[in-house]
Amino acid sequence: MGNSITQAGYTFVVEEQVEVSGEDLGLLQEKLLQLNWGVQHPASGPMRLKVWVDGDEVVKVDPDIGYVLRLLEKLVEYRTWINAIVNVERACFIDNFGTMTGYSIAAEKIAGVEVPKKADYVRTILCEGGRIVSHLIGLGSFIGVLGVHTPMQWALIAREKFLDAFEVYAGQRIATSSIVPGGVRYEPTGKFIEKMITAVDFLEKEFIPRFGEVFIDNPTLKIRSQGVGVVPREKAVELGLAGPALRASGIPSDIRKDYPYAAYGELDFKVVTKEEGDCYARYLVIWEELIESAKIIRQAIEGFPEGEYRTKFPVKVPAGEAYVNVEWARGCFGFHLISDGGTGPYRLKMRAPSFANLWAMPEMMKNVKLADVPVIFASLYMCHGDIDR
Repeated sequence: MGNSITQAGYTFVVEEQVEVSGEDLGLLQEKLLQLNWGVQHPASGPMRLKVWVDGDEVVKVDPDIGYVLRLLEKLVEYRTWINAIVNVERACFIDNFGTMTGYSIAAEKIAGVEVPKKADYVRTILCEGGRIVSHLIGLGSFIGVLGVHTPMQWALIAREKFLDAFEVYAGQRIATSSIVPGGVRYEPTGKFIEKMITAVDFLEKEFIPRFGEVFIDNPTLKIRSQGVGVVPREKAVELGLAGPALRASGIPSDIRKDYPYAAYGELDFKVVTKEEGDCYARYLVIWEELIESAKIIRQAIEGFPEGEYRTKFPVKVPAGEAYVNVEWARGCFGFHLISDGGTGPYRLKMRAPSFANLWAMPEMMKNVKLADVPVIFASLYMCHGDIDR
């Protein structure tokens, strides 16, 4: 509980044992109202925003993070090269295949290990399946902030199809630990491929037509999101936006195309971009990337090679370091991995895209209406787990 201070008709809640100084003190002296926006819950939204408003106009936003800090980068120092995957994939459960792939490629570079071609194709299929699962939640959540819950229900139905495929492959639906240094953990079976095709079929033939008809060219959605949270092309680069948020401002940046890894260099797909740079454009980028990911999975399955799915990874890795970027669902995810010649990582530093997008938010929310805050927040498509790690 805090103490309430009333000045000139405005009520301020001052938290105990918190000193107000500097710029925040200046805002209070200007008789602005400070609001605590958002929830603090380890599953649904472990972050709050301190929002200063003048009437219903936002003057300043200050993100307050750290509620799910788990020290994942430190914990891998106590793991072997293989079982460190358990910590790495927990950076974000919504799309953990991308994080596992980035870490594994970095470890393979230090060890000088080349993975079989079959493993590259399995990694690509899993990564795009994870991207689809993540984008589905992103689409449903975006409209959910407007008070509409049907899109999320439809998205979760489509998501279940892909989780069924992951369960057939790894025995787990979410925390699969299936991509490891040296390749992939399990032999891809015919049943796994069949389940993945079923999931893609449902996405393309059921979800995309139905969802697109109702929730893409939607007048209410457009009113709330077009022209809101606009980030011009140059500003997007200056702020360091990543992933769909960057591409929605007209920057065709995609690690899968710019610096191909896994099997991406052998597959045909386009980088989705928009020019408007607003919330609606960011929403459309996520939507159209679903279609491209489905194409990638189909191509990878059609060109699936024979051979081994994993090569032996050494118990001890020679001293060295490597930096690897992968195109995660939310953007460029970087892994700086260091070996001291031991049986596990010496140091790991993750460059998380949600964290990069988070710090663009105060700039994007200046002088907008308070009702626009949740729309902009949802359009940045962040994962709280990768912010805190």
